[in-house]
Amino acid sequence: MLSQVKAIINKFQRRIHVQKMQWTFCFERGAPQKVNHAAVAVENKIYSFGGYCSDQILPVFIDVYCFNTSTLKWTRVNYEETSESPKGCYGHSVVAYKHLIYLWGGQNRFSASNILYCFDTKTQSWSKPVTSGMIPKPTDGHSACVIRDDMYIFGGYEEGFDNFSQKTYKLNLITFTWQELNTSGALPSERDFHTASAFGNRMYIFGGRSFENLHDYYPNDIVYLDVDTLMWIKPVCSSANPCGRRSHSAIVYNGEIYIFGGYDGKQEKHMNDVHKYNPVTSVWTELKFLGTPPSPRRRHCSIIVDDLLYLFGGSSPTYIIDGGVESNSLKEHCDLYILEFSPSLKMLSQLKIMEYHIDTRFLPVRLRDEIDYLISLKLHAFETTAVMHERRDYTAFGPNL
Repeated sequence: MLSQVKAIINKFQRRIHVQKMQWTFCFERGAPQKVNHAAVAVENKIYSFGGYCSDQILPVFIDVYCFNTSTLKWTRVNYEETSESPKGCYGHSVVAYKHLIYLWGGQNRFSASNILYCFDTKTQSWSKPVTSGMIPKPTDGHSACVIRDDMYIFGGYEEGFDNFSQKTYKLNLITFTWQELNTSGALPSERDFHTASAFGNRMYIFGGRSFENLHDYYPNDIVYLDVDTLMWIKPVCSSANPCGRRSHSAIVYNGEIYIFGGYDGKQEKHMNDVHKYNPVTSVWTELKFLGTPPSPRRRHCSIIVDDLLYLFGGSSPTYIIDGGVESNSLKEHCDLYILEFSPSLKMLSQLKIMEYHIDTRFLPVRLRDEIDYLISLKLHAFETTAVMHERRDYTAFGPNL
């Protein structure tokens, strides 16, 4: 048995210099079954807000789940439902500022919203800060990020105007004053379900669905707003850009922007590729990892905590036939994947021991207990099953985003 373990360790010692990043865990029923939810991390916990399942009615008040990255377990947050609590919604945004989480926009059962809500992670309670200034119209499918003490909102679908937006708003999180920004430069096209990534004093916009000449358009350029000069700049990339997509996810890690998956409606294709963009060199790189990746999907969440990326939820075609043709039905996920940017040799060995069902009786007690715990996590998670529904044409609102 020990010779088997040593062989595994030697194998990974030979491979680890080639590619350190790896998909290490997949919990098939390891997350709330949601699409178009929004999530953010505060310290070592990930908070997931709202979203929907196609066979369920949106709840009156938003549901909140918390994932502890230390124990790898989800719990439902049972907060007091008051008039200060947001309604159940999807297509909204959340950002973290200190120990507070701000939720804005999104679509509830009746209309889109432009009310700002604040969730206090210490008291597990909601409040509605009083805002002033140029408040944006009710919007969903927009993006949001925090730079210094300000939250920036870009794009989305504006309910009041029934069109896609290319406006940029700033909310100061100290005074709660809204501003519509008068920007210049290479303004991105109007769009929704894109991503915004904060890097220094810049907000990088990528992807989304736009509308051009009465047809869907999926831009694949990357554009950033310098929040000090209020100028949009489109950097010249010295490599091929990823293809256009909407409802993908993006995170910032070690000074680079990573995007995962999404959906290209022109090609009717879901994706599970990973690309990273270096803002200093303006180079895109497509990445390949060890391990089993998530299925092609959109409308999921990706959150970075320390050196780990947590990806959960979203929807995928129920099957893909030869030639890449996707089925017309979608499966809504309740899984959770973990991507380790710097997996330890110990972790890689534990994974192989689990994969090959190697006898652990002769391992040190502490190592054996760790492996047993990891195995138990795969067996105990949310008791939910996948839901399938027919894909329908895109509408501005409704469960077709």
